[in-house]
Amino acid sequence: MVLPRKGPDGRECSKPSRSFFQILAPKHPNDRSSIEAMQKIEELKKKVEETEVELGASCSLTNNLKEELAKSSNTVSLRDSEINLLRTEVSDLKRQISELILDLSLVETVTSEVETRHRLEIKDAQAATIEEQKGKILRLGWRLASDSYNLCLKKTAKAYAEVDIDLLDQIEVSDDENGEYEDDKGLDDSPDSKS
Repeated sequence: MVLPRKGPDGRECSKPSRSFFQILAPKHPNDRSSIEAMQKIEELKKKVEETEVELGASCSLTNNLKEELAKSSNTVSLRDSEINLLRTEVSDLKRQISELILDLSLVETVTSEVETRHRLEIKDAQAATIEEQKGKILRLGWRLASDSYNLCLKKTAKAYAEVDIDLLDQIEVSDDENGEYEDDKGLDDSPDSKS
């Protein structure tokens, strides 16, 4: 709702018949162009002010973007440094793994050689032990050659390569069996004396 206008004396004013610009409009054509020029200047001033505000906002936004870009660049540089450090660590780890593989190969070779040597030593020791046991059994066989158990002793010596001769001393023999042995004791024990 439009309130009626009141003049300085308090009475209601009638609606003006002409607009503000019409009242100010010069009666002379030159005056009219100067008013239009003034209006244009005012419009341009407003546009300049608006443009300055927009330019200030744009500058502020540009500065913010520059700061974010600088932060992003720093972050990227930091990430690049971390990536390069990780690449260096990976390269070192690969080198260490290669060295460990080489060391493991050397250890396997040495272990294989040692195992082969030990197997040969064990076989040699077993052969020497068997020969020693055979010698003991043969000596025992010569001692007991006068007895009727000669064939049995030979079979026993062949069947049991690792007979402990020391256990024979622990075997008890009856007096009758011992008497038979005492009769034959005068015979020589070694095979060399029989020849």
